[in-house]
Amino acid sequence: MAAATSSKPFTIPAGVPVPENVGVVDAGVILTRLDRRRRSHAVTIALFASSARAATRLHMSIVNLAEALQHSRSYSKATGVDLIAVLGGFDVIITAPDVDIARRAADLSGLGDASLADRFALAMAQALGARLHTTDRVLARLARRCRLSATLY
Repeated sequence: MAAATSSKPFTIPAGVPVPENVGVVDAGVILTRLDRRRRSHAVTIALFASSARAATRLHMSIVNLAEALQHSRSYSKATGVDLIAVLGGFDVIITAPDVDIARRAADLSGLGDASLADRFALAMAQALGARLHTTDRVLARLARRCRLSATLY
């Protein structure tokens, strides 16, 4: 099944509990799923299997997809694996950020150690009221500072 795209993600009002079955993945989680040598590889297999079974709805910003494509370029070239097809097979929803997400990402620029891609992942998680799945300790800490649920792999 191909990865779905959306230009308008749904939003959850502030104060509503985070549904555990909705998550946002950053590029690091995708790269960990591809690389058996990474320590959290087995856990990411379970996360993406949950998405494929529709038990979890995983989202990824197109900005974070670009980052994952950049970092997986040599892997894809060596193996012939198409990252977009892999994400589609796991039913990951690839979302083009709208103006609200872009504004949220810009507002997060005060977070010292957050790259633009990290801020888009945070902004997407905020807008969706979702758990952030990341391999980046700094990003997980920033998510908690923003009062977002985060899982560090």
